[in-house]
Amino acid sequence: MVAATARRKVRDADRSRAVILAAAEQLFADRGYGGTSLEEIGAAAGVSRGTPSYFFGSKQGLYVAVLERIFSARQTATAEAFVALGEWVSEGEGSLTAAMEQAVEGYLAFLLARPQFVRLVQHEDIAGGRLLRGATRDSRAMTEAFSGLRSVARARGLRPFRVEDAVLLFVSLTFSPLSQRATFLAALERDLDNPMVRRRHVAFVVDQLLHLVGHNRRSSGGGS
Repeated sequence: MVAATARRKVRDADRSRAVILAAAEQLFADRGYGGTSLEEIGAAAGVSRGTPSYFFGSKQGLYVAVLERIFSARQTATAEAFVALGEWVSEGEGSLTAAMEQAVEGYLAFLLARPQFVRLVQHEDIAGGRLLRGATRDSRAMTEAFSGLRSVARARGLRPFRVEDAVLLFVSLTFSPLSQRATFLAALERDLDNPMVRRRHVAFVVDQLLHLVGHNRRSSGGGS
């Protein structure tokens, strides 16, 4: 009986933490750190006024927890998106173009499904990134994938390239446009929620990446 009660309390605590984090993520993304209070987060989460402080200690503690959770989700999604590229690097079989397409599609899918990530990073950029620098976050998947590709570039007939250039190009054509959805993308009439438009955008991004690494589709045969 005591053990069952203890387990129920743990489950309840886990649920409370989860709903608080979800509410905080949305509010911090919408209003920024300075424009959001713990009281508002508690109300949005449907918990008592003091519950966010009980679990996270302070607004800053909760904000850092939100950043760490969403960057963890980003790391997981990015690693999954780059699986095919990792297999192409290790096995040398299949299509580099298809592997790049999966990477771009997968990363865009995460950004579109979790727009709070884009907005939180925007708020942090405006604020100078101080709180983001204080958060423990793992963002290695993209760099590791391009590092792997760079390591086999000469052997696979590709051009040596700078890994940071590949990361910059990838992020500039995926994350950055979505940070300007209501302005720049709207002016271009490029709605990435539209599957047809998104497919064209993915093809465009892949073309730029293949050019960077010196991949010639026409002469690559089955490994295109």
